[in-house]
Amino acid sequence: MKQRFVKRRLVVAAFALALVAACKSAREGWGGRGSYFFLHESSSLQVRRGPQRIDPASGELVLAWVGARTLAGEPELVACELTVYDDRDGDEAPSQAEILDRRESLEPARKVLFGDVRTRARSARAQLVAQTSRERCEVGWKLDAD
Repeated sequence: MKQRFVKRRLVVAAFALALVAACKSAREGWGGRGSYFFLHESSSLQVRRGPQRIDPASGELVLAWVGARTLAGEPELVACELTVYDDRDGDEAPSQAEILDRRESLEPARKVLFGDVRTRARSARAQLVAQTSRERCEVGWKLDAD
């Protein structure tokens, strides 16, 4: 009876260690503090964003950061583009007249971050397109306080 109890505790401890290791590796490369939200996850590419909040001083909606990264052993990002737009027609796609801000990185990199994204538009959306030599990822979301 005591042996079964010991074995069960060892299995639970091994499971807990594996869980802790998985959490650590998922966070690796995104910084050690603060919260973030998953926008896309594949075996080679991750897209995440930081918190979205209203700046009390300016009244603007602020996205702390958004970015894409490739995992170890996978091809680098060859392009990454962030578009912020006022989705006045509600189609969840940026038209030329709706674009408020566009940022891009065309340099090969393992990770690209865009920081301090701000807008006053209440119907604002964001779209991030990240591309490697093997994968293209396009994600969109509403810019609204978390």
